Amino acid sequence: MTIRTPGIFSGLGRTHAIVLLISYLGWVFDIMDMFLLVLVKDTAMKELVGANATGPSAKDCAAWAVSLTLIGWSLGGLIFGVITDKWGRTKTMALTIVIYSLFTGLCGCAQTWQQFLIFRFIAALGIGGEWAAGASIIAEAFPKTSRAWGAGILQSASGAGFFAAILLERAVSGNWRHAFYAGAIPAVLALVVRLGMNEPEAWVAAHKTDDNKSGPLRELFSNPILLRRIIAATGLAFFGIAAYWCTNFEATNSLVNLLKSQKLDPASSEFKNMRTLGLSVMTLGNIVGFLTYIPITEKVGRKWAFAVFHLGSLISMPVAFLFSSDYMTWLCLFFVAGAFTSGIYSGYTITFPELFPTRVRATGAGFCYNVSRVIAAPGPAIMVALQGVLITSYALTEARSVALAGAIMAGLYFFAALFIPLLPETRGISLDE
Repeated sequence: MTIRTPGIFSGLGRTHAIVLLISYLGWVFDIMDMFLLVLVKDTAMKELVGANATGPSAKDCAAWAVSLTLIGWSLGGLIFGVITDKWGRTKTMALTIVIYSLFTGLCGCAQTWQQFLIFRFIAALGIGGEWAAGASIIAEAFPKTSRAWGAGILQSASGAGFFAAILLERAVSGNWRHAFYAGAIPAVLALVVRLGMNEPEAWVAAHKTDDNKSGPLRELFSNPILLRRIIAATGLAFFGIAAYWCTNFEATNSLVNLLKSQKLDPASSEFKNMRTLGLSVMTLGNIVGFLTYIPITEKVGRKWAFAVFHLGSLISMPVAFLFSSDYMTWLCLFFVAGAFTSGIYSGYTITFPELFPTRVRATGAGFCYNVSRVIAAPGPAIMVALQGVLITSYALTEARSVALAGAIMAGLYFFAALFIPLLPETRGISLDE
């Protein structure tokens, strides 16, 4: 049965709804897993590192837990991007969900910080692999009139994942082991994927006629047109992702420092409630950004939408860090900054699959997105180091060092924008055009 309404809903039916729902839930649990780490990493590492004076500090281990997760996320995207093109979209999605669910649960069983980092790395392999499969499924299953809306709604699942992580952390009262145990639940979704989804017709047709024996990676790098697209998209995503990871997740520390400056006890319910509300407001801004990006890119094109959101991020994020002098101001400024910086991710999910033909789509999109994350992975550790330099060399307070470091790293959005003119305009094209 096909929906007959005109415009973006034209040609959509029950199958498209199922594909979008399952892909959406997979991405919700991906981001829940990642943001859960951000919320509980400090508590977990304080317990696992203990009072060992000869080893790394709990703060350093927490920073590297995030960085190793980024590396695993990135390598998983590369590895499973190739597997997705060769093996199939739905099979790969089911496998990646099982991997990140199982090893997220094992994180709760870790007895040493080394075990924890290993489990996080393997879980991240699955998280990274799921993006390429999900983005490719949406791009191939949806007609071009609604393709951007499907991809943008898929990316907005990130916001739902943030909310899920916040609620889960509160539900387990900050017990990091219980939080990671609950993170294993999405494994059930893998069964739903295999029973409820078929391979997109575009992939089936391309897989039957593909006589290229060199492999998708070699094809990407031997084709001059595709190679130029890889360079442009990877450069764009590298600087954008580095800026995002060095600012958005550091916003949590900015909020905590602000609440401490107001003489609130971190153990009090008032402190916890205000922290939860602040993160929820910023997450709501993220969702607004994810969804607002869609009509803008459909109206002005892929390249101009990227330009608008990079400029907005370059301005709004330093302003949020430097001028959040009270709680209400923090809520307003980081809501806006979250909308601009997160909207860019909708651009990645919409545009990157459009840059490559079906037979190498997941490999190409996954390469651009995930190589960028590999290079950007040390960002959280660099952010911590920069704050240390600002404190020791310039005698800044911890709160001021976080604010200044966040404003400095937001400058990376300028370098990301330099790659936008190198991209082709892909709005409205046929996927194999």
